[in-house]
Amino acid sequence: MKLAEETTETIKHDILDKAFLRFGRYGFGKTTMAEIAKDCDMSAGNLYRYFENKKEIAAGCAQRCMQQKLELVREIIRDTSLTPDKKLQRFAMDVLEYMHQQFSSEPALMELVDFVSRERWDIVIHYMEQEKSLLTEILSEGNRSGQFNVSNVLETAKWIQASLIKFIAPRYMDAFSLEELQKEAKGVTALLTAGLKK
Repeated sequence: MKLAEETTETIKHDILDKAFLRFGRYGFGKTTMAEIAKDCDMSAGNLYRYFENKKEIAAGCAQRCMQQKLELVREIIRDTSLTPDKKLQRFAMDVLEYMHQQFSSEPALMELVDFVSRERWDIVIHYMEQEKSLLTEILSEGNRSGQFNVSNVLETAKWIQASLIKFIAPRYMDAFSLEELQKEAKGVTALLTAGLKK
């Protein structure tokens, strides 16, 4: 039974890989289940065994992309060689680089973003809550080490999240160069950490 579950997850993972590539090349609107099935070397009927429809596949792609972003942040938090202020800067810079790589060369992916924003906002809310929780970890560590002086880490994490939205949301990735966004992200995080310190 466990082997069957692992095989199903592997197939689903492959479907999401192929669908994400097709969404990036042709857009969400023009992509059909039959095309995704063909990319996966399976019949459309077989594809429906794993995903109910194209919207479910799109939601899966979005969730996986968001989870990859969160894992980047978790790796930063686990890095004991970084001070809390450096972790905050790395949070902005690493997520920015990841998002720019994903979206700047594939503007058609914005159709996927639009779909999620319009019909699956619950996915975005869930991601934002997890991201905010990780930011509170950085702030709490800063308080414990004496580097930060933050009285309300939850509220402050929410404000930091809002101030960094340009560097972590896909909407801006094809509108600005990576160099321009990196320069701004460094400036904003420097300003934020200066305000957080004692």
